[in-house]
Amino acid sequence: MTLELWNSFATFGTFLVIAATALAALVQLRHARGSNQLEALNEIRESTERPYFRDALQFIRTELGEKLKDPAFRYQIENRAAITSENHPLIEKIKMVGNLYEDMGLLIKAGFLDRELAMQMWNVDYYWGVLAEYTAIARRQGGDDLWENFEYLAVLVEDWNAKHPHGTYPAGMRRKHLSDPWLAVDAQRAASLATP
Repeated sequence: MTLELWNSFATFGTFLVIAATALAALVQLRHARGSNQLEALNEIRESTERPYFRDALQFIRTELGEKLKDPAFRYQIENRAAITSENHPLIEKIKMVGNLYEDMGLLIKAGFLDRELAMQMWNVDYYWGVLAEYTAIARRQGGDDLWENFEYLAVLVEDWNAKHPHGTYPAGMRRKHLSDPWLAVDAQRAASLATP
């Protein structure tokens, strides 16, 4: 065997080692990215399940609409220096929810979270709608960049929901039959509550 042939084998062997190393590095990076996404998703999910966050969501769903009818409350949203000790905890609840969704939107926009996975996990569009009036008032002073990533996320979710109006259950897949023995009784009760 000539020296040139040995040199060719050595070069080819070196190429194989470098290619295998590069492939292993790519696989490792993919696993690391997936692991980081899972960690971020779990942290967000844990945040949304904490009692103080659930309390904030309850306030937003049930009491915020009524609070926004108060001109003094609206003034305090627009003018942070005027926030009273009574309204401070309420505004902090609103900000906690909005800021979490703002962070989620940023992570998705930057590519750190998988968009499809996030769309299926959280119905952010609902909370954007509930917080729309508050956001409009806060943006009077804060500008349109206030919660812009939350808005971006809400638009993504709205588009995703329009694309998947019946969810993402695989087409053609057999479904489980659900029995609803209380349907007639509950419908009758709801009808009795609706009539004065």
